[in-house]
Amino acid sequence: MIVLWIIAVVLLTLSLWAVFGNLWIVLAGLLLKKKESLLPFFGGVVGAIGLLLLPLKQTRRFWWVPLVIDLGCGPMLVAVLIDQIKKRLHH
Repeated sequence: MIVLWIIAVVLLTLSLWAVFGNLWIVLAGLLLKKKESLLPFFGGVVGAIGLLLLPLKQTRRFWWVPLVIDLGCGPMLVAVLIDQIKKRLHH
């Protein structure tokens, strides 16, 4: 049980680091015109795994939250999908 806690906390810490890193990259791009790349999927996937591994039943139902809040995951996929639809409509 202790091992699951340690692994889950490490994964959730890495996830938070990646989520905030992706947010900083987007904000720096908008405000400072810096061009950097997001770390796609890492924060969301690692966070989802971390929540699933936590030995608390009530956290498991929120496994999808990291995938939605990580800008390099869900929101990026939506943006790419919208961009592709726009390109196909204009051709």
